Amino acid sequence: MRRALAAVLTLLVALATASDGVRADVSLTPAWKLNGGVTTAHLRGGVVYVGGTFTQLYTPATTQEQFYDLATGQVLTQCARSTTTRALSGNPDGAGGLLVTVQDDDAFADAAGAFTPPAGTAIVRIGDDCLWDRQFASPGIDPSNPDDLSMGLPVRVGNVVLASNAVVGPFFFLRAQVAVYDAASGARLKFEYFDNISEIGFLGASPTRVIARVRGASAGAYTLGAVSYAGDQITLTQSLTFLADEASGVRSWLRDQTLFRLRPAPVNTLEAYDLTSLGPKAGWTAPVVPGLVDVEVAGQRVFLAANNVNGQAVAPPAAVALGTGAVDPAWAPAALTRRSPDPSGTPYEPALTHLATDGIRLYMSGDFELVAGTDRPGVAALSVTLGTLDSWNPAPALVAPLEYSKTGLLMSRPTGANLVTRRYLAAIDRATGVATAWNPNDSARVLQHQPSPVSAIAADDSFVYFASATTGEVRRADAVTADVDRNWRLVVTRSSGLPGTVKTLIVSGPTVYLGGEFDALSGTTIPVTPRRALAAVGTDGALRPWAPALDSLDSAATLFRAMLALGSNIYVGGDFTTIGGQYRPGFAAVDAVTGALTQPEMFVLGDTRIYALATDGEQVFVAGVSFSAPLVGATSVPDTQLTKYGPTGGTPPTSAAFIAGRLYAGQEYSPATEGPTGRASEWNDVFADTLGLVHLPAFSGTVEYYEPLAGNPPDPPTLTALATGNRLDVAWSPAATGGAPSSYTLFAGTAPGANNLGSLVFRGATTFSVTAPTGVYYLSVVARNGDGTSAPSNEVAVQVGCVVAPPAPGPLTFTTAGAAVSFAWGAAATAENYIAEAGSAPGAADYGSAVLPNRTALTVSAPLGVYYVRVRAVNACGAGPVSNEVVVTVDGTTAVPNPPTGFQAGVSGNVVTLAWTPPASGGTPAGFQVEGGASPGGVDAVVRTAAPSLVVPGAPPGTYYLRVRAFNAAGVSGPTADIVVTVP
Repeated sequence: MRRALAAVLTLLVALATASDGVRADVSLTPAWKLNGGVTTAHLRGGVVYVGGTFTQLYTPATTQEQFYDLATGQVLTQCARSTTTRALSGNPDGAGGLLVTVQDDDAFADAAGAFTPPAGTAIVRIGDDCLWDRQFASPGIDPSNPDDLSMGLPVRVGNVVLASNAVVGPFFFLRAQVAVYDAASGARLKFEYFDNISEIGFLGASPTRVIARVRGASAGAYTLGAVSYAGDQITLTQSLTFLADEASGVRSWLRDQTLFRLRPAPVNTLEAYDLTSLGPKAGWTAPVVPGLVDVEVAGQRVFLAANNVNGQAVAPPAAVALGTGAVDPAWAPAALTRRSPDPSGTPYEPALTHLATDGIRLYMSGDFELVAGTDRPGVAALSVTLGTLDSWNPAPALVAPLEYSKTGLLMSRPTGANLVTRRYLAAIDRATGVATAWNPNDSARVLQHQPSPVSAIAADDSFVYFASATTGEVRRADAVTADVDRNWRLVVTRSSGLPGTVKTLIVSGPTVYLGGEFDALSGTTIPVTPRRALAAVGTDGALRPWAPALDSLDSAATLFRAMLALGSNIYVGGDFTTIGGQYRPGFAAVDAVTGALTQPEMFVLGDTRIYALATDGEQVFVAGVSFSAPLVGATSVPDTQLTKYGPTGGTPPTSAAFIAGRLYAGQEYSPATEGPTGRASEWNDVFADTLGLVHLPAFSGTVEYYEPLAGNPPDPPTLTALATGNRLDVAWSPAATGGAPSSYTLFAGTAPGANNLGSLVFRGATTFSVTAPTGVYYLSVVARNGDGTSAPSNEVAVQVGCVVAPPAPGPLTFTTAGAAVSFAWGAAATAENYIAEAGSAPGAADYGSAVLPNRTALTVSAPLGVYYVRVRAVNACGAGPVSNEVVVTVDGTTAVPNPPTGFQAGVSGNVVTLAWTPPASGGTPAGFQVEGGASPGGVDAVVRTAAPSLVVPGAPPGTYYLRVRAFNAAGVSGPTADIVVTVP
């Protein structure tokens, strides 16, 4: 019983102290994690669909990044580890240790206890003894901006560590910055910025300098370069080596004296560059390696986490000669298999996820269970010379070798034992993070399709649509039974005949929209049809005529990057220059049926590329680059005025999602302030609906699921409107409660509740005037802020010009308090103002009349006596009939209020909303008191408030019996009937 009383008191106190300061974003830590090779996600209802390269998942899972002994494979418990939820990875510093960039709220530990980096630290170090180097702590790059801790890969060369980033400089161009730190202490030795360079991205270190990709101040090409430090000078060297496709998803590995670069599909070539000459490696013929995941070098071999080289199947891990790039015929690695064959008869293909080496062993992780017939679930080591299985065994299964250091192998172990088999596609229960039984690629089925890695997912009520990352195929599976529809199949291809790639799928009504890298589309009932980067197919499998082809002046441009459905428009982002033959650099809106352009060009300077799109239902958020500088902003519908958010980080965002009043695009942004929030987390690939956010941290294959926190959207504003002839003046005011609005949307219709005449968005304005045709208009307004949208305001019917006199006002009521009388009446449609009449007898007006503004309440102070009062509505056509008449007796006393009416409660998660209507007769209330108990009629706590509503986020779980009373100086009214509120 005492626990119940405490819960009631906690609820009521929280109700009483609820304020406008409630934050709205997603939870600070994920509700659950999932480990595996996940690359895409889609949220729908109670399910999160995930796709990628995985064949097994740990659900749900957190991970422990630990060092493992190179001899025994067991955890070195004394070594450095993270005590927060993020992965602990670092860049080898060439001296047996690792350099680790610091993130928001990082905390660490080792055998010496807890380690929290000093405030303002950007890099910390793990020493060659695998303990935290407590003497090393580097600040941010720019000494004039100590709060900016963003940086790319920190790299050690000799006795110094170098790091780079880019910030927005004059004229909104990116300006590359480089800092040099002492390798022993982390103290900043030198800082320099490069006005004519927009990007210096470090790739790794050679013995004497840092290797980097370099880009000019505008939309120039990437070249291979190097940064060195000597004599207190930072020197940038740019070669003539052009790095093709560098902005299109290239992956790089710097190994010894060679830089390996995998160019994206459809090229898939593994290039090699000599780090001494900064030019192509002599004698190297770039092999074609589709699906390459990782690269390591040991001896004269380059090991590849791949199953195909130059069009031929190879046993993973594959090996090519370090000198030539040719497949090494002498390399025959131990076979990777499963304990049991696939019941469907589908041949098993191992999928490796990571490689690491100490020069003697080749460590690898993936979905295998046996190596050369010996149990090695998920991770194993091979001899780099013979390819035979090494005795090193870190069982139970680990997910990924991350880094090799002098002391041990830094690896990630999932906690728990929820290992399930799911090939490339899975459905995860949103509440628990556990995989459901839905499994369209289940090997126990008689499959009508060949499972393959998934690049995009979408869903409607009936089907889940998924695209292959390797075959260009798009299929769908029943959302309940998981049966793959054998009669619905699409294939996208490139002009070369190679498979295309679908990056985005959207299901909108009866149409499935596709965006990606392809030049043609075909299907079960569709012949090969030209479609350049965009296409649409009905859910019935029929081809739609929608075909707004994308093109660019840059032949190497990534034409398509993002797509968004909103209303009757499809918004498209990418590197394109034209769409449908019309100039639209990087961003366009087209009709969802015809494909015709529906908006003018969004004005941005220079080379603009939109990488991601999101929406709050009112405006479209864009994220990408402009003149190589990160671009984040919003464009209103239907105009194309771009509002830029800032400041942005140094790294262009590649993904965007809107949830709980916040935009996630690299950083977390508030649309209300048009800038980043104080949250310092970096958001890589993000997917969201109104109920949750999925985050895929960069290159981790991990899924993080965040629940939205309660926000503080505005309460409904109050709307007034006045017509003078054909001039219409509209004004509105924000509610005294709720969050502060950042914009308003005014709606107009021809009938009550209708918005068929359209809407207008206002930012910073609360009035609107227009000359309108004669007629009756029904107006309402909603308020918005970064936390959400209010309910509609009161609806005002306004008559422009003379049509007909207004009807009688609604019921007239009153309350009294001493000599004060408060009147209220229902609004009369088309009223421009009201006339109040008062007399000494029924129907008389001998005490006078008064013209009132267009409002429905009035408080006056009257002499003692008896009054007969009524109200009329007036517009341009004259006065209408009177309301009901009330008899008011003013005797100087104050009556006890009558009870409030309409007491109701709403519960959404742990947010409780209470509201009621003040009494329409009796004494005028001075306030209200809410009573609550753990049993019917119980009064365990009482809270008073002046407003007729209360909202509380974070209410404690429990069942409560609540009622409300009105009070004034004369006393307290009777209670409303109890309502029962249950907080889960």
